[in-house]
Amino acid sequence: MRYDFEFLKYEGCGNDFILKDELNGPRTPDRNRSRLAMKLSDRHFWVGGHGILFVESARGVDGSMRLFDPDGNEADMCGNGIRCVAAFLMSKLKKTNVDILTRDGVKHVDHVGNDYRVGMGLVRDRRRDLAKYFTDVGEDSDSLLDIPLEIGGVVHRASLLNSGEPHIVVVTKDIQSVNVTGAGEAVNRDRSRFPRGININFIEIVGPHEIKMRTYERGAYGECLACGTGAVASTAAMLKLGLLEPGLKTVTMLGGTLAIDIDSRGMAVMTGPARRVFEGRLSIEV
Repeated sequence: MRYDFEFLKYEGCGNDFILKDELNGPRTPDRNRSRLAMKLSDRHFWVGGHGILFVESARGVDGSMRLFDPDGNEADMCGNGIRCVAAFLMSKLKKTNVDILTRDGVKHVDHVGNDYRVGMGLVRDRRRDLAKYFTDVGEDSDSLLDIPLEIGGVVHRASLLNSGEPHIVVVTKDIQSVNVTGAGEAVNRDRSRFPRGININFIEIVGPHEIKMRTYERGAYGECLACGTGAVASTAAMLKLGLLEPGLKTVTMLGGTLAIDIDSRGMAVMTGPARRVFEGRLSIEV
């Protein structure tokens, strides 16, 4: 089937997306959304990006976000992507705050200065909250803040959390020396343990309120410049383990910086940039 449509290109901390507005027009069937994402995410022959954000209408909210990754699968949530969708909706609807439906529930977003503040919801670390991503046997109520993770023959202590997306968090003393892509590929080959793939964050603690982070992203299958759900998961893990102090946290990534605040209940707020880069029109057969 041939598609001819206008698109927008957005980015948040270097995490870039193709955005297709389907608020009022016909919706692309999911099977073709997957095919479009696999083709158009190619940076050499098409537009390039970390997938396609399809923005739809939905009852009781300003819009719905559906992200199809470069591998054709649909993501559950995306922290940088939702800020891009919020920026688009606020511009289109002439609003300073919006509610956006995701596969992880409704997220409220406010425009604050030059940034977008997102209520990310509860960060979860129990086995029952990650059952479809992680197959190790245990009780539903078990905390997954301390699990063994083998990378290159070395067993690390890691944390596994759900911040809208499933994330492994590993602490390192020298983040620049980590082979993020190699480690991510090795862990994601174990589909018996991680049947849907897994995001992996390597973090270095800079101070009581600051961390550096590098992320291997499932669906994109490589290191990304930034990850919003990863920043939330990493901050939550360090707080729960007592390695960071309470209060606003700064997460520095290759593509930029996010501010993360997590309260005593585990409810997270993420604040960071998003911007429209360009627009275009294309014709493609899928």
